[in-house]
Amino acid sequence: MKKGTSRNELLNKDLTTYNPKMWKINIPFINYSVRIEDFVPALSGSIGKTSLIAAFVMSWAVSFGITDYHNFVTENVRLELIVGSILTILLCAVLNPYASPPGTLAPLIPIIPMMAASGVHPLPLGLIIGILGLFISAFRYFDKITIINGVGAKGGIILLFGLLGIQSSLNDLKLWSEANNLSILLVVLILVGIIQYIILTRLNVKWLIIPVCAIFALVFSALFGVVPNISTPVSLPIINPNVWWNEKWGIGWGISVENFIKALPFGLLAVVMWPTDALAIRALQESSYPKEAHNTIFKANSSFIIASIRNIIGVVLGGGQTSAIWRSFMIPLSSVKRPIGGSAFLLGIIGLFFGISGFLLDIAVFPPLIALVLIFGVFVPLLEVGLNTIRSVAKAQIAILCILLGMVINPVIGWVVAILVENFNILGKSEEEKDIKKLVEIKITTTVVVFVTVVSFVLANILS
Repeated sequence: MKKGTSRNELLNKDLTTYNPKMWKINIPFINYSVRIEDFVPALSGSIGKTSLIAAFVMSWAVSFGITDYHNFVTENVRLELIVGSILTILLCAVLNPYASPPGTLAPLIPIIPMMAASGVHPLPLGLIIGILGLFISAFRYFDKITIINGVGAKGGIILLFGLLGIQSSLNDLKLWSEANNLSILLVVLILVGIIQYIILTRLNVKWLIIPVCAIFALVFSALFGVVPNISTPVSLPIINPNVWWNEKWGIGWGISVENFIKALPFGLLAVVMWPTDALAIRALQESSYPKEAHNTIFKANSSFIIASIRNIIGVVLGGGQTSAIWRSFMIPLSSVKRPIGGSAFLLGIIGLFFGISGFLLDIAVFPPLIALVLIFGVFVPLLEVGLNTIRSVAKAQIAILCILLGMVINPVIGWVVAILVENFNILGKSEEEKDIKKLVEIKITTTVVVFVTVVSFVLANILS
């Protein structure tokens, strides 16, 4: 740093001169800088990712009645963390430092029991999501997907996932507290969660919510004499798909036409959620970074390609999570105003450490920690986003329709009915002005998506 140059000026220079090569070899410290500030999003992202993978895998394990529960969850989290960290270093720190690392699609967690009850197998589901993501990215159809998700449908599905998630997480925490005769701890944790959420919101540092939730859950549980059971040894992951699907999952490979049909509606719903995350994070970056720092704004299409690759590799190896934009990394990245490259490099290294270590995995699957992180780090923010999305009575009606059908029948049906009603103006003419060509395109795309989703949903129920 030159004499007379402030730290802020140095960091701004990193933003405005950021220009690594896309889809070519980039070397940290040479093609881009790595600063101490990069540890903030890297650490926050690693804590968030570990907790969310654990929540994903725990939900599948409970739904399938897996007996070796603790070992299954910790080892699957280890596998997913190490695979994700390696891909983050290779794809987002070296080959394309413009793309978001592949995170976890947390809103999908509350509907895992519903998917399992419908006969959905995680392997066909993960493959469908990955293949759909690659196909839609290759032909740049994500713009069309974004367009057919109008304000009402988007707000409705976000609110639905938020409500289902809070309900599911509260129920899990209640069952755990009752089993351990700690009903008072349940009340304390929820009150602490509400207070810290309000304080962090007022201080405009909501990106700290996940690590703060994790710390508070551990501290207050310890005050009541409950701590995580540290028993998982330091180790590398089990890289043997046959062991995972046939022995640990105990459900076989599940590769059949029937299983792919059952998974298709949920796969479509998962992929549709990606652009919502991308738009929100892009808006956050654009409002946080200097106007000259256009190269630091992440590339959505590249990010979807990497998330798709991550889904395919992870699920084939035996992993249980579904990838998306890495929110717990990208949001603090925007807050500390850093480019992706250096932070992604540190994120991958910290993730590898988390995955190899045993004790951090045991902490990650601690029920109070999981519940608090999900409720206040994922689902309450979803409610906030959903409510802020809806700005008229007509859009609120569509959102309510989506929520009701989603809760009574299935979230997939709630979503397809909402986009059908909104894009065909069934509840009245839209306030938004669109040219005729665009309207026709939206209606054709909506019809195709609704037809494919409903047919696959009906077939899936017939086959169940």
